[in-house]
Amino acid sequence: MKAHKTTLSVRELQKTIGQWKSWKITDSTVSKLLDLMLGMTAYMNEDAVYPVENFYDISKSLKFKNARFLVEAVRQSGAFGIVPGDNVYGMSSFYSCLWKEKEKTDDSAETLPVKLPQGDIYNIYTIQDNKNNTSSGRISSAEKSLETARNFFHLINKNRVDKMRILTPLIDSFQQKEGLAREDACANVVYLVNELLVPYFASQERFMKSTHVGRLCWLNNLLKSAGGLRMLKDAADAGRRKRLQYIADMRGEQRNNHPLSEFEWTDKESGLRFYDDPLEGMVNIPDDAPPRPGAKAEWNVLSGEWGEL
Repeated sequence: MKAHKTTLSVRELQKTIGQWKSWKITDSTVSKLLDLMLGMTAYMNEDAVYPVENFYDISKSLKFKNARFLVEAVRQSGAFGIVPGDNVYGMSSFYSCLWKEKEKTDDSAETLPVKLPQGDIYNIYTIQDNKNNTSSGRISSAEKSLETARNFFHLINKNRVDKMRILTPLIDSFQQKEGLAREDACANVVYLVNELLVPYFASQERFMKSTHVGRLCWLNNLLKSAGGLRMLKDAADAGRRKRLQYIADMRGEQRNNHPLSEFEWTDKESGLRFYDDPLEGMVNIPDDAPPRPGAKAEWNVLSGEWGEL
């Protein structure tokens, strides 16, 4: 594959980066956009464009949160040629003008577009009301694609056979491989559906034309493919991060709650009192004990009084 433009002046590059920063594009995103602009040929097709089929893989390679954040960055940069598409991203492909000559029919790269909507995404246990997706009584093609993808998983969840055949094994797998409680394994599947599978299917033009049976076959094959396995791993990683953050938040909240004494803490949920001991770690305090008098005080179980460490 041969680049359309093989040279780029330092001044031109500095001007582009300066524009991006003036548009509040972060430094980490700037480096990712430069990679795309200079050319990531492994993710291009024979026409030297980045097709929608590769958006997910590109977003993971460059460590975007998901493909929608990739698309938003590409649009916001104004530095790429964009080929419109009837899908959730509003584009079928994009390309670097260093690798392909700008086409007049593409979206203008001279103005900043509006950011993609980041509203509530489908919840696997409930179907979103279409009224939230309407504007002047009409639903855009992108919103229609999202709603169709959401409804597909809603139908799977409602059908006892499909749920047992597709969703339940996913929950079982997360529970066994990650050593999770059932509730946390279900949360991983919700993330997998909401953040990964729904946007993926909504971005595929042929998904709208497929029958429900065809979509089920597609989903089964996807989950067995390399791309599907990456999605499962991403869902597991996201669930792990969320649980760790929850624990950190809980611990932080615990350490900020000491209504009886500055030298002890009270857990808001359980009401248990405790203090830290250098040898024993967290030590529980009886409910009827007086407030801990100092940082070196320890509770004597035998005497029922505070003593010095």
